[in-house]
Amino acid sequence: MKNKLKISGITLLFLFIIQACYKAPLEQPYRIKELNSLILQANKAFERGQNERAKNLYTEALKKSRLIQDDNATVIILISLSRLYTSEKQIKEAKNFIDTAVELSKRASLPEETIEELDFERARIGFIVNEDVEEFLRKLTLSEITSIKIKSLNLLARVRIKQNKNDEAEKLLNEALDINQKMSRVEEANSLRLLGIVYLDRDKKRAEDYFLRALEIDKELAIPKKIALDMQTLAIFYEKIGDQEKAKEYLMRAHEIWNGLGKDDIE
Repeated sequence: MKNKLKISGITLLFLFIIQACYKAPLEQPYRIKELNSLILQANKAFERGQNERAKNLYTEALKKSRLIQDDNATVIILISLSRLYTSEKQIKEAKNFIDTAVELSKRASLPEETIEELDFERARIGFIVNEDVEEFLRKLTLSEITSIKIKSLNLLARVRIKQNKNDEAEKLLNEALDINQKMSRVEEANSLRLLGIVYLDRDKKRAEDYFLRALEIDKELAIPKKIALDMQTLAIFYEKIGDQEKAKEYLMRAHEIWNGLGKDDIE
């Protein structure tokens, strides 16, 4: 009996020690939860083409990030707003968001990934307004963050296509696909679509295959804007090779998507 009591006492003591050492995991403060929730909702709204809702959510998230002085979240939100306004062809406004983010980054300690995302967005807007962005992109293609490396290779390939250096563009795109390995399906589709453009005047059949593969991925991902872009690209392709029936079909389908997203015309 004494032995049983002794064992019970040791067991209780052991349980007490475990309880004393155990600490429940700390919950995130509710303001951080609110902020993360707003950003997530905004991202989903933007993906669905609900731009006004996305703007409102990002703006609310931006206010909350400044209230708690979360510089990293602020820069991420500013980058997201830049991408949203770029999608609406409001480049001046998009650049203002990035300029604000750059100024903040000079006085804040940010993770390397956020800094590189900011640099990529600067390069992306620079490309749109015909600035020289090669230095930015060459640096980013050496990034240790695979997702940034892939999209930087894709954007640098677009620069090379614009310069009529299709051989160099093809190498960059194949490198992006080799690294990707289905990690980023969106960027995989981007690489394939760009390869279709590279082969447009070389091998029509191969170009068509790349365009159709990009469309297949974007349909799997169910991203309306990307599906519309693929169908618009295919419409241009079929018109170029003289297949007016297919060109008309894909153009009408692209129109249907843009109209469904509240767009007056194809972007």
